[in-house]
Amino acid sequence: MDDNSNSERSDGDSVSHTHQKGADKFNKYETLDEGTFAFMHWLNSEEKRSLSSTDNPMVLLKFVNDKHTILHDTHLHAEVEVEINKGIPYCKYCKEDDCAHVGFAICVEQLYGHRRSGTEERIEDIIGI
Repeated sequence: MDDNSNSERSDGDSVSHTHQKGADKFNKYETLDEGTFAFMHWLNSEEKRSLSSTDNPMVLLKFVNDKHTILHDTHLHAEVEVEINKGIPYCKYCKEDDCAHVGFAICVEQLYGHRRSGTEERIEDIIGI
């Protein structure tokens, strides 16, 4: 019986270790895919306004369709603006067009952009919380 509990414990450790590896992945903020991962994590989070890195890698703060997205990067502890100019997103923090912040902003545009009027809206307005 002791062997089974040890076996279960090691399986639990394995799951915990795997979860930790996943948490490290969105701390890199290097690729568009990691931004998509961060967006999906945030979208499925029950605490969408939480600025804790354990709850969300990034948090949407404000959004203006086809103009800009402002988010909070919980790893960097910084507010980040992704500007949209002629349909091309550009991260003002990273000074790049292909970082994770841009990936997150593209997802926001795709999901919420079609129903926005061009006025700045806060997270509460966008997702109805």
